[in-house]
Amino acid sequence: MAGALMTATCGFAQEKKAPEGRLIYCSYACSRPAGLGKDYCELIADIGTSPQVVVSLYNNNRFKEKVQRTFEVTEQDVEQLQQLLTKLKVYELDGYKHDEKLDGGATYRIYQEYASGEKINAVWSGHKIKPEAKAAYYRIELFFEPWRSKVETHD
Repeated sequence: MAGALMTATCGFAQEKKAPEGRLIYCSYACSRPAGLGKDYCELIADIGTSPQVVVSLYNNNRFKEKVQRTFEVTEQDVEQLQQLLTKLKVYELDGYKHDEKLDGGATYRIYQEYASGEKINAVWSGHKIKPEAKAAYYRIELFFEPWRSKVETHD
């Protein structure tokens, strides 16, 4: 009992657990200032619907016209992404927020939702970023690359 009280009063972080249930949404986004806009990719896999990937580029970009395409994907794609997110322990980044207030710096975001109602959100901008956040972002970006490249080549 005293150990539990000490843990609670000393402010030790409680270990985060992997989300339960099926992944129903995952996105990564990069927002750039000075009229360069926002690019994002998202997997939408609500239960009872066909999963899809949305690629949206150049949102609010003053130099290029917005491009957005939706692709039907398979349940295997959803499972592959969920396994990747679990392997990378992206859930441990939930609540991560870092902003170095750099002029002209991009802001990055990873966001997920699960059928259990659990949500994972991480947002950052700057140079001194948690390595796990950078690694997760780039691995998620790599997962979406086949669809994103189809949009970029038709630009």
